[in-house]
Amino acid sequence: MPIFLKIKAFKNLIVPSTTIKIAPSPTLNMKKYVHTLIVATLMQFSAFSQPYTELSALKFQKYSAEDNEANEYSTAVFIPIETKNSNYFIFGAGYNKLSLKNYSNQPLVSNLEALSIQLGGLINLGNDWSMTTLLVQKISSDFEDLSKKDYQIGAIALLTKQLNEHVKYKLGLFYNQEFWGPQIFPILGFDFILSDKIRFFGLLPRMINLEYQISKSGYIGFKFNMKRTSYRLAQQYADGYVQEFKIETQAYIDYYLNDRVTLFGAFGYAPIRNYKIFETTGLLPKDNLVKFDNQLMAHAGLAIRIRSDRAEK
Repeated sequence: MPIFLKIKAFKNLIVPSTTIKIAPSPTLNMKKYVHTLIVATLMQFSAFSQPYTELSALKFQKYSAEDNEANEYSTAVFIPIETKNSNYFIFGAGYNKLSLKNYSNQPLVSNLEALSIQLGGLINLGNDWSMTTLLVQKISSDFEDLSKKDYQIGAIALLTKQLNEHVKYKLGLFYNQEFWGPQIFPILGFDFILSDKIRFFGLLPRMINLEYQISKSGYIGFKFNMKRTSYRLAQQYADGYVQEFKIETQAYIDYYLNDRVTLFGAFGYAPIRNYKIFETTGLLPKDNLVKFDNQLMAHAGLAIRIRSDRAEK
């Protein structure tokens, strides 16, 4: 399974300069090994301005309004592997499926899917600076008749500065070749530890998050998300495409069953959420998916995460 492979790779992420004392007890020695591993990895990969490294995740998300319903299923894995001088090779993969339903008038396009692979690396530049680069290759379509027209390519570059133990900044650039053309925008990331229980972090313009720790294992918060992407349609619709744009606000809860396994859930509203159809030469109405705008949403899932604050404790 992908989770097994990811954990296996993750066990190799020990910074060379870290010294692990050999304890008389094998069990104690293993605990020290794992603790050193976690701290070393989190120093490099609080991946994209999050207080945790997410190795894998499964998520189900539902949108609902009147007769309309949209179910979204997603899964992802993230594998960082140490190379030399505390630098890392990064491999990631993800899959997402969106299923649209209308009980009185089912849309002609009802399933949109995306399969992606990410390859990249992290280079430590010294003086608390590092650079992360990712190449993203993706198939995004209705998966009716796959071809090279369904293919997208993108890239991300991020410079990270650890200002002190409470403040981290990221500055970078995002690019993706969408079906309407290139999508390019700057990225500003931040992670502020405001107190022992309050954290404010984000990756603008895509995400802002305010989090509060309510117990040893529980975290609640408020999140803002934005997404803009596209899906290629089948040849019967002249290889047109669907453009998705959404802004979501949500309240969420994360609960750690142990130091790794996390249950998470959220409830919120999408004040802006629309699907527009382009370049189908009249074979598909442009407003075929207009009824799926602005809906209540909820999601739940299971993830393997390692948090910096839990590792330190």
